Amino acid sequence: MMLSSLVWSLCLQAGAVEQETAPTKPDGVVRVMQFNIWQEGTSVDGGFDKIVDVIVASQADVVALSEVRNYQGADLHERLLAALRQKGEAFHGRYGGGDVGVLSRWPIDKAELIVDGRQIARGSIVAFHLRIDAEPLVICSAHLDYKNYATYLPRGYDGNSFEMIDEDGDGEPDPVTDVKKLHRMDQASARDDALRAFLKYVKQNRMARCPVVLAGDFNECSHLDWTAATRDHWGHNGVAINWRNSVLLHKAGFRDCWRELYPDPLTHPGATWPSVAFGKKTTTWTPKADERDRIDFIYHNGQGIRPQAAWVVGSRRYHCRDEVVTMKPKDRFALTTLPWPSDHKGVMVDFAIE
Repeated sequence: MMLSSLVWSLCLQAGAVEQETAPTKPDGVVRVMQFNIWQEGTSVDGGFDKIVDVIVASQADVVALSEVRNYQGADLHERLLAALRQKGEAFHGRYGGGDVGVLSRWPIDKAELIVDGRQIARGSIVAFHLRIDAEPLVICSAHLDYKNYATYLPRGYDGNSFEMIDEDGDGEPDPVTDVKKLHRMDQASARDDALRAFLKYVKQNRMARCPVVLAGDFNECSHLDWTAATRDHWGHNGVAINWRNSVLLHKAGFRDCWRELYPDPLTHPGATWPSVAFGKKTTTWTPKADERDRIDFIYHNGQGIRPQAAWVVGSRRYHCRDEVVTMKPKDRFALTTLPWPSDHKGVMVDFAIE
């Protein structure tokens, strides 16, 4: 056995789970995948077809899409539905506004625009109302503000210009580790406005007893990830911080599926960014820092719905300090060998719905 194979074998024996194909979907579960499709796949050669291949291979029942652009007036959902039909896959899909969408194996009763990026600076949230065996399920697809990306400050990069912070002129990034400064930049974004609008929508529509799932690219991290245990890992540079928007959702009763199933951020970091992508030399924005983070999430409100399993979708390879590295904790990965069309990994959760 080659040395690299031996190391990989030992990694798997330590608990890491590698799936070239999607895990078999048990009866009675609803599989939801969050998928940032990177400008509708236009950023990589053959990206649209690769997106279709990922959706088919995932065996997902519901796919929440980020970065829906409808370029040149062509409805992305119609294109995806037609391509999926050619592969024998029956989906419903609807564009509800903003830059997000949903594909579903069940009909979509209605789509309601909660946050429109044209009204709240940047970012979108749309609620898609499904009905499974006559029971309601609301899937809210989100893509939040990418500016004031405060998680770059501890890496020594600005969260708006994305330029390296080099105050001493030595050519290396100078981390900003003052938690107050991180919170100040984070609050300058429109992410909190969008999530408060989402929570207001849920309350006004009396969804206290209805299963609600919020899935999206949040362009932000979780207070469950940046802890004292991880302060010296993944470019945190000593920072432990309660990112306020994940705390906001937690206090409102929304649960982070990944952390509910895998509570230890050291053994199961679940990073979704920055992924290797087909034909791309790099996708990193911080070539002299480690920016690996979990910024794509699936939340649920616990009302008649419970996560049973979760996976990072895509390979174990990421860009770190402008090199390709392989994550080797115990994270569960699926579809590890498919040519990947995005700079984000996907996130996939199997839900039991009462």
